[in-house]
Formats: sequence, C-alpha cells, structure tokens
Amino acid sequence: MTTHIAMAIWWLRLRRLHCRGQLHLGSVRTALFNNLVALASSEGAFILRVEDTDQRRLNKDAEKQMIQDLRWLGLVWTEGPDVGGPHGPYRQSERLGIYKKHVDELIANGHAYRCFCSSEDLERQKREAHETGMATVYPGTCRSLTPRESDQRAAAQEPHVVRFKGDAFGILGFKDAVYGSFQKKEKEEDFVIFKTDGYPTYHLANVVDDHLMSITHVIRGEEWLISTPKHLALYKAFGWKPPTFAHLGLLINDDGSKLSKRNASASITSYKDNFFAPMAFQTWLASLGSSRKSQGGPIPRTIAALASDLSYKFTKGGIKINQERLINFDSSYFYSILPNPTPEEQQIFLQNIQIPILKAVQSLDSNSLPSFAERAGRAWDGPKERTHFLAQDDAKVISHLLRTLHSRLKNRGDAQRLVLDHPHYFWRPPVALLTESLAAHPVPEALLSAIEKVCQQPEFWVDPLTPKAATPSSTVSKAVAEIMDGDGAKFTAYKEQRTLATGNPDRASHSSEELFQALGRHEWLHRVKSVRDTMGGM
Repeated sequence: MTTHIAMAIWWLRLRRLHCRGQLHLGSVRTALFNNLVALASSEGAFILRVEDTDQRRLNKDAEKQMIQDLRWLGLVWTEGPDVGGPHGPYRQSERLGIYKKHVDELIANGHAYRCFCSSEDLERQKREAHETGMATVYPGTCRSLTPRESDQRAAAQEPHVVRFKGDAFGILGFKDAVYGSFQKKEKEEDFVIFKTDGYPTYHLANVVDDHLMSITHVIRGEEWLISTPKHLALYKAFGWKPPTFAHLGLLINDDGSKLSKRNASASITSYKDNFFAPMAFQTWLASLGSSRKSQGGPIPRTIAALASDLSYKFTKGGIKINQERLINFDSSYFYSILPNPTPEEQQIFLQNIQIPILKAVQSLDSNSLPSFAERAGRAWDGPKERTHFLAQDDAKVISHLLRTLHSRLKNRGDAQRLVLDHPHYFWRPPVALLTESLAAHPVPEALLSAIEKVCQQPEFWVDPLTPKAATPSSTVSKAVAEIMDGDGAKFTAYKEQRTLATGNPDRASHSSEELFQALGRHEWLHRVKSVRDTMGGM
C-alpha cells in the first residue's frame, strides 16, 4: 500500500482578504513552503483549500484574485477549487453538511454541547468573572443542560453555538517540527466549534478537512501554535491520528515592528506591480525562515529546483523581511536568464524589463521630463528620432541592448535608468547637439570611412534585430583600428567615436565595442551620414 510521505496543505482564510482582497506576505510564504515541501517529497501533494466560513468578512472577488496571485508566483497545486480532485469540494462553504454531521457526532458522544447563551449573557459572565478576579473564560453554563432540553431548544430554533469540552483530555502537548515540545500550562476553555449561522469555526473545519483529505503534514504560521492543543483534542475525540505540525516564525519589518496588513510591503500586489520576477520573489520568500544549500549560488529557475535547493531548516521567532535582499535576488535572476532565457523566462523578461523600458521611451519621444533634461542635456528636449532597431516599436529588440551591456548592469534599476543616462541608445543625437559638438571636435574623414567600411561587413556584428546571431569572428573596434593604422595614423579616435555615437565627445559612455554592438551596423551607417551632412553644412 502506498502512503503519502508528505501531503502538504495550505488554506486561505478569506477573512484575511477583507476589503482589498490582497494576499498578505505571510500567507504567501506559508503557501510557498507547503508547495516546496510537497515537491521535495516523492509522493507529496499540494492542496489548495479555500476557507470561506467567516461570512461577515467574505470578499466575493477574493478567491479569484488569490488564485491569480498564486499562479503568478508560480505555485502549482494538484487539488483545489479550480482544478478539482478526489477530496472535494475544496470550498468550506460547500462542505457544511460534512461539518454538521461531525458536530452531531461530537454532541452524541458527549464531547460537545449546545450553548444557548446570548452575546449579552456572555458579556455579563465575563464582567462578573473579572470583578471577582477570576479568569474570564466561558464558565460552562450550558454544560448542565440535559440532552432532552438541549434537543428541544434546538428544535424550537433557539439560536445557539456548539462548544467542545476543553478539559475532555486534560492538558495536551505535542512536538512541533519547528518549535519542538509545546504544552500550555492551563486547560482549554470550552471553545466554539459551530456558530449560530450554521458555519464551523476554523478549529473544527480544519481538523475535519485535514483528516478527510488525508493530510499528513500541516505547515502554518506561528500564530496557530497556541491553538494546536484544541485541534489535538478534536482529533482524540474523533479517534483520528493527527498530522505532523510545523509552525513558521512570523515575519516582521526590518525595524522589528509588526508587519501590518495595511503596509504596502505586506501585500503580494505591490511586488507584482513593481515587476519583480516570480522566481526571485520565491527565492526571497523561501530565505525568510529557511536557507538554501547553495548559498550565494545562482537563483533557481524553477520551483522544483528551489525545492531541491532548500535546506528545510526553519527559523524560530520574528523574521525580518530584508527587502534589499529581494532586490539583489531579482537582479541576479534577470541577468542570469538574459543570455539564454526559456520561452517562459523570455515572457517574464519582456513584461518586467523590456516593456517598462519601451514605455519610458514612448513617454519621452516628443517631450522631456525635468529629470530627463537635467541628466541627458537640454539638447534632447522636444521631439526625438528613434534609433534604427527601435523604430518598429518592438520591446523584444531591447534584449539585444541589455545583453550587450550585461556587464555594466548591476541591477534591474540600472537597466531602466539607461533611458535617462544613455539616451543615444534609444534616439539619434539631435542635429543641434551634433552641430555644437562637431564645431569644437570635428570627426576626421578617415574614421568615418573606416567605420563605414566595417559596417559593410556583417561578420563583425551582432544585429539587434537578430539577437541569436552567431558570435562575430572579431570585434568592430579592432577592425576599425586596423583600417586606421593601415592609413598610417595611430588609432586614438575614441573621443570622435563618442561624438558619432552620443552626439557629445565629453559624454560619459560605454566602451567602443559596446557602443558599436549596442547600436548595430545599420544605425552606425546612419550616424556616419548624419555627421558628414552636419559637417558639410557648417
């Protein structure tokens, strides 16, 4: 008989999605660890269960948004409300009959009872207990009701909840997979397992569902550690074997404060909107409470690779989110996939870097932001003419530019700042700028001719429009230098090359070869002609 080595489950309490319906960072990390544990187990399964039993806080769009967010992150579940499976239904609101049956069983065997105390009764009881210095727990008022009286009042549709007898099995302890031995000092009060609206509480629903869905391992947040003895008592009452529990340390801000749900950094939406790569985000989340075997190695490129790389040694206590580390992971990931992305990675690269760069270019085509004019120079104000390889408005060709400048780009922000710091890659130098520069620093005809000659030899170039072209047999810089030296001149024309490429001999720029290959031979031919025309009209 085959047994599950680890069937991991993660459930989402929709009350956490109240108002905006956004997944909290802690919930996302819990989901990720469950998925990773399932993948690392040879027979593991990851089940998505929607816990929507708190009808007061239910957000009707939250489930759809949750699934979209988890899919964006790259999580894969084998069972769930959107994919089905042998243990359905996977929405707790569709399992009410199952819970009612199990509640009736607990009442029948004496482990639970109906409580008809009103909210006013409960408040009065707490107040009286507080005034006498006693614990403000439920005193068991309705425990003394006979089964007949309880049945009659329930049949008369008198509002009531169902409470589990908290002292049924004494004070229970257990060994948590992360926190070790755990046992509360005091016994449990008679806690509610079924509400007046006919919906179960989390305590009952998760125990019943975990058993019926054959869950062997439950990974959840540290805040549920204190409630686990309640769940163990329910398992005993039903005569079921409990799963292994692992409680994850809670996330906190870098200053040690609580990670508020109102904080933008606590929502997965803010990370999606800022174009972080899902695999970088996954790796960062996994590092918040665990570690990778290949510390400092490349970012895993699939969730399965991350599952194999994780140590599964979990950290206790508050875990600082350290967003600077996410930025580093994100940059490392993007520039590791840049040379040879898979089709899926190419799509991520397109959406997260190439399209944002193109949008920045589009926004500056006919006007200039103050920050752009300040960094690029006033000559770049107003309408601009795009380079040859950007003229077709295709974001994919930007990957050639980024591959060429790979060694210069330390993070994703550097790539997006190219538009401000190096406008010559995206637009042709304005005529006014060329005229001013060439008046002070004319470009010799010998250099123009040498570059023009090399532009006619495709074997030296990687064409921006065919980024998978073969590696050139030699560099453009070397070919130009050899022609210049052959004319008897020592090749010292970098400043003049910079004038051709950027329009300004004094502008900070990249190396000659980077300028040649980033712009491509068709664009260099155009710039040679522009310089000739400009000098001819002076």
